[in-house]
Amino acid sequence: MEGVQPRLSELLVTHLKELKAVSQLYDSGDVVIEKQKSADEILLVMSGELSVEIGLQRELARVKAGEMLGEMGLSGNNRHCATVRVHQGPAEIVRVNADALLRLALFDGDLALEMLALTSARCKQGNQLITLLLDSIQALSEGNAIELQTCLNQLQAEAGCFRTAAKQLAGIEERCRQ
Repeated sequence: MEGVQPRLSELLVTHLKELKAVSQLYDSGDVVIEKQKSADEILLVMSGELSVEIGLQRELARVKAGEMLGEMGLSGNNRHCATVRVHQGPAEIVRVNADALLRLALFDGDLALEMLALTSARCKQGNQLITLLLDSIQALSEGNAIELQTCLNQLQAEAGCFRTAAKQLAGIEERCRQ
């Protein structure tokens, strides 16, 4: 499995048998995680591409083979904070019991550190996107077309809702110039 956290994927694959993981196939459009549902499993994406969504038509991210989902629901209120559906299927998803994974992480320091690194990387990416949105708004407010275009170009490279935000900001800029 290749992905954002290859070492984590490697460690998880090593422990799949003892975690009693279950593999399932999903078609395009199928929901694999529902927002606000109990987060009692971690998902490993073996194939396909998934879309992480909040609200209607608000895609936050795409998840590809080799990546893990659902770990953020393990902290706080143990509920998923987004809906995840198959964007491009078929998708093979391996479901791992979250409690079993956490128990294993107590005895496998490398696994615990890799899970923490994944969560940290996702938080850092979220912070970068928020900063980019704020920089875009500031550039628009100041009439700094060059800085705004730089920010919009970066937003265009992101998942759905960020591309939409870039288009909306460009539309606002266009109306302001008229």
